Amino acid sequence: VWTPGSEGGGQSLCSWALLTSCGTPDPQVLQGLLGCELAPDNSSVPTAIFALNGEEFMRFNPRMSNWTGNWPETLTIGQLWMKQADTVWKERDFLLSSCPQRLLGHLERGRGNLEWKEPPSMRLRARPSSPGFSVITCSAFSFYPPELQLRFLRDGMAAGTGNASGFGPNGDGSFHAWSSLIVKSGDEHHYRCLVQHKGLAKPFFVELESPAKSSVPVAGIVLGFLVFVAAAGAGGALLWWRMRRGLSGEWC
Repeated sequence: VWTPGSEGGGQSLCSWALLTSCGTPDPQVLQGLLGCELAPDNSSVPTAIFALNGEEFMRFNPRMSNWTGNWPETLTIGQLWMKQADTVWKERDFLLSSCPQRLLGHLERGRGNLEWKEPPSMRLRARPSSPGFSVITCSAFSFYPPELQLRFLRDGMAAGTGNASGFGPNGDGSFHAWSSLIVKSGDEHHYRCLVQHKGLAKPFFVELESPAKSSVPVAGIVLGFLVFVAAAGAGGALLWWRMRRGLSGEWC
């Protein structure tokens, strides 16, 4: 924002806003947009647009080194601006050289993230639901990109995408998803989950986990604990018997 008569950049802004701002006592707002974008053929398209009080009044073409605009003052302001050779050179260099190089650098760094593919870890489990029914849930963990499809198959035939589903991001940038299907109790083993994702070379079939797969470790822990308790009990009983007979508690 520049107020006519203020010190500092007043004179330079006068050359910009000739005949439109210097003759008024009100503050004026000068805006500029300088940048570049890549065309479909990877060529750089420079952008240099300027506005006064929110209304565009001129554009700069760095390749032709000329100004265009619909305001009558555009030609006069452009001629004054072109007399500032050092500023014009810096602007042309930024639009035609520095800006495209920076943009390509950002795109190269971003391309690595865009091309990152992490296949999902899969699991298909069943749990009891209402009487006579079970819920089977197909879960996908830690995958990228986020596009993923989960579908259920019954004996190889399509059985839909499920009755409920969820999707969300993880803290490391990957994603997780799940889908559930209500089935008749006893029919769980007829179902599989089909997952499609860019990180997989081909669609992957997920088999239902056997209840024994998760119960065996638990049973082993319980059995081991019972054996330990039994051994400890037997040792304690033997020690008590020796002490009752007046024998030493030491074994050797």
